Amino acid sequence: MSRISENFSFPYDQPIDYLTQNLFYGFFAIICFLGLVGNGMTIYLLAFSIKRNSFTTFILNLSVADFGVITFLIMTEIFVTVLTLGKRNDIVQTFFFLFFEFFFFTYSASQFLLTAISLDRCVAVLFPLWHRCHRPPYLPTLVCGLIWILSFLLSAVHFILQQTRAFGSSPFFYQLIVNGLLCMPLMVVSTMTLLIHMRTKRQRNQRKLLTTIFLALLFFLLFSLPMNVFYVLEYFVSYNPLLMTIGIGCMALNSSINPLLYFLIGRKKRGKKQPRATFKVALQRVFKDEQESSEEQQTTEESIL
Repeated sequence: MSRISENFSFPYDQPIDYLTQNLFYGFFAIICFLGLVGNGMTIYLLAFSIKRNSFTTFILNLSVADFGVITFLIMTEIFVTVLTLGKRNDIVQTFFFLFFEFFFFTYSASQFLLTAISLDRCVAVLFPLWHRCHRPPYLPTLVCGLIWILSFLLSAVHFILQQTRAFGSSPFFYQLIVNGLLCMPLMVVSTMTLLIHMRTKRQRNQRKLLTTIFLALLFFLLFSLPMNVFYVLEYFVSYNPLLMTIGIGCMALNSSINPLLYFLIGRKKRGKKQPRATFKVALQRVFKDEQESSEEQQTTEESIL
């Protein structure tokens, strides 16, 4: 066995029914294509066409992370296919490890960013006065920068452990536990908090925004759980290529679904004479509440002065 086989189990090292495999291939290809298009449009509009505010800074970074997750997942799967076909050499294995680390880097960043977004919304609904008047305007940019740095450091440590084999044969298993212990409890608490406050009259003007964040958190909890569970089962029990393939597909779906949420929640019910809402208009409607809150914050600060 070569070193690459000792450290990783690939989804196609064991036979899967060809029809099932082709169906998964087609399904994953559609998800990844739609995810790249949706996140790419979100990045372009938030970066160049829509007025920036503190909250869209989080969403922009989240879209960049999700775009990276899908891109590097595709590249990793390409190299997995090459390696399974028997074309194993040092260059191919190096590129595989490189793209896998980039995938892990963007996946961790996406998870941490969504956690930061959920905490920001919880603070906004629990302590609205502080959030509007006393939160530093540069805080979202600072938090996003720290998250990218932390994700890079975790990925670098993972790469070193993998190369030195200092932490067993699967350091990714331990990293999943670390991410789960850090993010999952906070996300669950944030999801329940947003669910409770979504129906209150005080949050009626931010219902679209809270609904978007609530659904993004809910889908993340649902779609990230299978991969974690299947990987733990593979680590302790036995390897099942079909389950691992389903888990990878759930990860791809999780990184692709947010732009669809922005569009579905942002568009209004239109009459026969009303034009169809574009994706840009939908984004503006979803984040309009946050822009109004920023304007209210400036007005409140001026009144205090």
